[in-house]
Amino acid sequence: MYTAITLNGDTDIYFNDQLLFRCLTIKGFFKSKFYIEDVSKRKLLELEIRDFLGFNKKYFLKRHCFEKEVDLYKFKSKLCLKVDNDIILLNKKIRPWKFEGDFIVNNKKTGCFKNKLTFFESSFTFDFYSDINTNIYCILLFSILVIDEFNTQPST
Repeated sequence: MYTAITLNGDTDIYFNDQLLFRCLTIKGFFKSKFYIEDVSKRKLLELEIRDFLGFNKKYFLKRHCFEKEVDLYKFKSKLCLKVDNDIILLNKKIRPWKFEGDFIVNNKKTGCFKNKLTFFESSFTFDFYSDINTNIYCILLFSILVIDEFNTQPST
């Protein structure tokens, strides 16, 4: 089972309680850097996020080390992840103080994530309806979108 723990915009992703990835954010005034590293601290994905005081966000994929072709783009104001020919998006449910929703791959619901809040951190569980190779990419898109929900670190 996949789980995640988020604190100040940084997220640790686990599979069966074993750390898989660390997702780290360096926040600036007009741009932030986001990267994902594996347990050996090798950067798997690097992203730049530009905005004006939190509005009009633009995402730029700087580099990645995945076997598949990966691209980020916006469709109807939602951030999507294209992995080879698969389109992944996240359907967020409207719940106060919670970040929960469904994973959609090629217009089909493939899983969901649930949020549990504690005083210092937010934890997530991921439920996928089948074991497909896009599940890990769904979690990667989640880790990019969760930055805005729980990033309370000051700008540098």
